[in-house]
Amino acid sequence: MLANRIRRILLEEGARDYPMARRILARLPAVPVEVIQDREALNTSGRDRAAWLALAKTTLLLAVQKGPFWRDCPGTKDYICCGYQVLQVGLNCPMDCTYCVLQGYVNVPAITVFVNVEDLLEELEARWTENPALVWRLGTGEFGDSLALDSLMGLNELLIPRFTGRGRAILEIKSKWPQLEHLLSLGPNRQVIFAWSLNPAEIIPGEEKFAASLESRLKAAAQAVAAGFRVAFHFDPMIYFPGWEEAYRRTVERLGAAVPSQAIAWISLGGLRFLPPLRQLILQRFPKSRIAAQEMVLAPDGKLRYFKSLRVEMYARMREWLTQATPEALLYLCMESPRVWQEAFGFTPDGESLSRLLDGRVLPPR
Repeated sequence: MLANRIRRILLEEGARDYPMARRILARLPAVPVEVIQDREALNTSGRDRAAWLALAKTTLLLAVQKGPFWRDCPGTKDYICCGYQVLQVGLNCPMDCTYCVLQGYVNVPAITVFVNVEDLLEELEARWTENPALVWRLGTGEFGDSLALDSLMGLNELLIPRFTGRGRAILEIKSKWPQLEHLLSLGPNRQVIFAWSLNPAEIIPGEEKFAASLESRLKAAAQAVAAGFRVAFHFDPMIYFPGWEEAYRRTVERLGAAVPSQAIAWISLGGLRFLPPLRQLILQRFPKSRIAAQEMVLAPDGKLRYFKSLRVEMYARMREWLTQATPEALLYLCMESPRVWQEAFGFTPDGESLSRLLDGRVLPPR
């Protein structure tokens, strides 16, 4: 269990009386707890990131979300965005992926869990009541992992029933972790999608430290389908390395064999990308990683990306393999330029049309 990695708990004074905080503390009775007045005092801006990021992966901060939980996905100008909405229920996770973009801007040396879930549920109800006709594709995995600590938090046991019969709202639970047995009895629920980030077995041990194996993720996806949920997959980031074609082709074949195509809502593709300062941080923290030394170019969005020709090749080959292995799944590119869409997929959606395509995969026609 990833919860076994927790060595210290920081408890924000204002969070101590929330039921989720009490639940977590009860489930980690041997872990020392330090009460703090406010998490702002933990801000590490200006300090050497590499020195405290590893410690942050074993420290749990129980805090109160003071802003909105519901936020727009942080899209990128001039790149096509699908209109995803994010529920910021925490920040950071106990896994330690070399490429994780959170390394670049997390300023609290801990895995933050926002325990005022009652406020989250009230916010959901208020937004839905205000705009009942709108379609909402919501996810909890943008700023952390949706399953990694769920056995401690119990969050999904509260969220999943809220989406039952909620005709225009979809919840995506995105993860690199396979532990969902405690949630299977909440199915069937066609408005909840369990999603897994995937990479070849050759990549996971070196670049996705403490994450589950490819086999475990695919087994969990099959369990979710059997329980009456839909599933999705995200090959993001795709990582180039010698032999990538055969490795990704085999991964796609394993996906197709593990999960029925008609149960897959969507599959996204996205090439490795990150802001330039992250390259040096990766070299410091993960000197054996294969990703920081790859040749990349500064793209118009200010991020380092593979050359366009390589991205197009990788996407086009993946589209070919996925179309064969999962013919009923919708494929799309995450945060890519119109030119790459056109060259790799043969068409260029705008953000609104891509959003409608994704909505149509999970909601009945009106």
